[in-house]
Amino acid sequence: MIKATLVTPLPPQPTGLADYARRILALTESHVNWTVAYPSSALPVEGCNCIPISSLSEEDLSGAVVYQVGNSPHCEEVNQALLANGGIGLFHETNMHHVLRNRAHRTGNWKSYREHVLHDYGEKADEFLKVMGKKAESLSEYDKRLRTNPLVGRLISACSVIAVLSDTAKWEMERLAPGKQVVRMGFLPDFLERVRKPDKQNTTLVIGVAGSFHYGRSWEEILRAVEMLRRTVDCRLLVVGGGWPETAFSWVEVTGRLPDTEFRRQIEKFDIALDLRHHTCGETSGSMMDILRSGIPAVVTAEGTFRDLPANAVLRIPSESGAAGAYAALRYLVENEELRKSISRTAENYFAEVSDTQKCLAQWLELLSGGSQ
Repeated sequence: MIKATLVTPLPPQPTGLADYARRILALTESHVNWTVAYPSSALPVEGCNCIPISSLSEEDLSGAVVYQVGNSPHCEEVNQALLANGGIGLFHETNMHHVLRNRAHRTGNWKSYREHVLHDYGEKADEFLKVMGKKAESLSEYDKRLRTNPLVGRLISACSVIAVLSDTAKWEMERLAPGKQVVRMGFLPDFLERVRKPDKQNTTLVIGVAGSFHYGRSWEEILRAVEMLRRTVDCRLLVVGGGWPETAFSWVEVTGRLPDTEFRRQIEKFDIALDLRHHTCGETSGSMMDILRSGIPAVVTAEGTFRDLPANAVLRIPSESGAAGAYAALRYLVENEELRKSISRTAENYFAEVSDTQKCLAQWLELLSGGSQ
């Protein structure tokens, strides 16, 4: 058995990294003796040796140590532990600006934030800080500024190995950390049994959006695209995930954040999925991977890691095409049943390839063996 420590968000923290931790543990349980270190707002996982991050000891840090690094406040304690102790960083995004700046606002430690900026921007740091210091016009404008001025800072310097979940993330990390080992890992499935697609109760087409809301998900464009489609097609919008704005439209249903099994059950209702991201943070979308696994034809923007998906596994549109482009793509899929079936098959095959459990297990054992040397 390999001795290793996983420093990670855990449920009930509302982040996909908490769910992904359980996938790591399930995949490797027969091969790895894990100590799991969790943030103060999380709870220990039953059946695992779990400790608070604040209780990490030299013994816990003596083997391979993996940190699940993410760009949300729920990952802040994990990120700080990586900076303090070093180890293997599993990056779910390549832009950590939201979490790094949020910590500076919350703690008042702008010196640390400036050090991250100097690490990435060097002599251009003052120009960067000037741009970020301008008063925000709105939350969405401020969010866009965080997205279009990426920052990963000293987090990558603290890593002995950088692990990522997409080709785009690998290329970006290799650019940011020349000479550092960057490993492309497969995306882990949730290990739940396949949820059977429910029988349709009517002919209404279900356009689906999966995952949590953030300002990079083009909510207004989604609504406009589906509203245009409804002029000629009997359809509704089903949004499965937390944090989405309220709407008065009767044809929109928002479920809120759901447990894994219920999440899968809801997305199986989708006839076509829609994911219109712009100015991404290099995230690997777990919700989109679930869409692909279920063989649901999807319209996506040609942004971030969506560019890694095979051209015939999704229908990709330019992000600048907005609601009109999304509407045209949806209409095209609605009118081409054979194309929908072809995309569905290719999507399922792609997921099976990148999420093959035996390949993923071999990757994890190699990562942990190398990290423990």
